[in-house]
Amino acid sequence: MKKKKMVAIAFSFLLMAFPLQVFAAGSDLTKEITLTVKNEADSRELAEKEFPKTWKEGSKTYERSEITYKLIETKYLDKKEKEMELKSEPEQTFKEGKTVYTLKKTEKVEKSIAEGDVQTVTAYDDYDYVIAESDVPATKTVTETNRITGEPEEVICNLTGIHPAGMVMANNTMTVTFTNYDAAYYEWNGNYIPRNDEIPPLSGYEAQLLENAGAAAGSIITGYSWNGDAYLVNGVLCRDAIANVQQPVQMYRAEYSGVIQIPKETVYKAIYETEDVDGAKEYTVKATAVYAEKKTVLPYILTGAGILILIGAVIAILMMLSKKKKEEQEK
Repeated sequence: MKKKKMVAIAFSFLLMAFPLQVFAAGSDLTKEITLTVKNEADSRELAEKEFPKTWKEGSKTYERSEITYKLIETKYLDKKEKEMELKSEPEQTFKEGKTVYTLKKTEKVEKSIAEGDVQTVTAYDDYDYVIAESDVPATKTVTETNRITGEPEEVICNLTGIHPAGMVMANNTMTVTFTNYDAAYYEWNGNYIPRNDEIPPLSGYEAQLLENAGAAAGSIITGYSWNGDAYLVNGVLCRDAIANVQQPVQMYRAEYSGVIQIPKETVYKAIYETEDVDGAKEYTVKATAVYAEKKTVLPYILTGAGILILIGAVIAILMMLSKKKKEEQEK
């Protein structure tokens, strides 16, 4: 019993001298970097290059366990523009759906409210005889409706030129006087014509009438009529007849031209721009690597060695006790 107590005391002493060592794993280590890439997928490749699989700090070694990624900013490198024409001064921004446009450039211009800056007005005067510019007025005032306002306006037109305007049939009259009106026959131009109190009896003599009157070629007589009652000239009874004549006449036209000014309005030509979400981009990504402390087997090796020493010490004590017992027995 005494020996067992001694062994237990010795064993306790050895445990105090060589305690069993157990090491817990250290805390994780984190490392962060900020990457600027053209494609989010590129951030993984760059991060794996930047973060080695193992990391040493002091006497400790860490192994990379994971890498996490967080998108910090998306920068749009391209722009798209939108041109607008406004009647009032443009705002600095405007929204179209969810897209916000920012004013890039604006220009103030005067613009006609209709196509063309002026409304052309023309006029003319025709003459049945030869004319020169000195024979006609230099200006002509005409009234024209403004096609924008719908209101009539007086326009002063200037002479622009004179030119032949073609042939027209002009109405004219010629007078034929019958003498000896009370006779049974009238004598005219060597012709004896039977008396007719209702209608001048000139039918059939048109060519002679036109020739005697010096009418232009192409003239025609369209009708006859008596002009008033009979009258006496030196005791001779006379009566006048009228022949209606149409004769071709060369016309001359004096042309005039003027303008009505078209009203103008002030407009603003604005160019807006916004980020092109479908164009090139640049991403800012924060990558975080987590490292775990690498476990070492050295403490366990030392613990195993301590147990072996402990066992050896116990055996040595038992052998010493056994030897001492034998010596006492021999005595």
